[in-house]
Amino acid sequence: MRTVIIKEGPLVFTRNVLFMEIIAAIFLYVASYLENYEQIYNASGLVNVLHYHNFLMLVFSLFQIVYILLLFFDWYFSQFEIHEKEIVRRSGLLFRHRKSVSLSDVTSVELYQSPFSRMMHHGTIILEHASGRVTKIRNVGNYDEHLLTVKQLAQGVSGRMRVRGVKPLLEKGEGLFVEFKETLRYDVRKGEVSKEMERMVLKSIVGFLNADGGTLVIGVNDDAMVVGLENDFKCLPKKNKDGLENHISMLLKTTIGLPFAKYVDVDFETVDGLEVCVVSVSGSHKPAYLRNSDKTEEFFVRVGNSTQPFSMSDAEDYIKTHWKSRG
Repeated sequence: MRTVIIKEGPLVFTRNVLFMEIIAAIFLYVASYLENYEQIYNASGLVNVLHYHNFLMLVFSLFQIVYILLLFFDWYFSQFEIHEKEIVRRSGLLFRHRKSVSLSDVTSVELYQSPFSRMMHHGTIILEHASGRVTKIRNVGNYDEHLLTVKQLAQGVSGRMRVRGVKPLLEKGEGLFVEFKETLRYDVRKGEVSKEMERMVLKSIVGFLNADGGTLVIGVNDDAMVVGLENDFKCLPKKNKDGLENHISMLLKTTIGLPFAKYVDVDFETVDGLEVCVVSVSGSHKPAYLRNSDKTEEFFVRVGNSTQPFSMSDAEDYIKTHWKSRG
């Protein structure tokens, strides 16, 4: 899994500044009763250079500038890193600190939004641990994506099928999280390139995106027999694995959309001397649609061992329930 970086939003910095302003005001108020600092200042002779009240304004202004800058850089250089098994918080200016919490003992993941953060489309992700400890990632932008990622990892279900070799998938066969395609774009029966073959592959990817993810293996027929990728290689400008991966990336961007490309990983594996393409798909944070050449869009969901089209009304109901349960 790629490391996901989360930065807390500017409200966190603003909150820290307000807190320090209150602390500084209380400190100065209490200090003013402990000693007559004006008398000490006047006795030092500095009053001939700078009036005491002007000196106070200068010192307090410099003090504010220094601690605001320190707070800003501390906020700016702090971040959370989401790994597969832990969340790491890195902070500190000159001396970097690393603090990690395990995702294995997380008992709940919740979202909190104040009225103001809701206006900014930000939210706070709250993780409760079995020990009673609470981890808060405050004022997060794109909170829906990050919330889904943390939930999936904490539950031990990443949405993406983690493939440890293709052979176990071949033995198990197609199912809710696995599908085989003989080719990406070459129609073996007609002996020619087919846009419909590409559409079938993209339909499967959309179905996985709109469900809980899965793995699509290209170069394997419906009987789970490995046939390889030579038929696809020969009809690509770049007749190798890079050419196939680039073509899949282009199809994703043009027919499903660039924002969904990050949920799709393309890899290759050799099985019995033949190359196969392994497309690992995560469940997305929002609905994905397949755009057709006539500009219409279709909605598909992985159901059982097949990818099913949903009507407009069915898709609307599914979207309301599926992504609500994830949020």
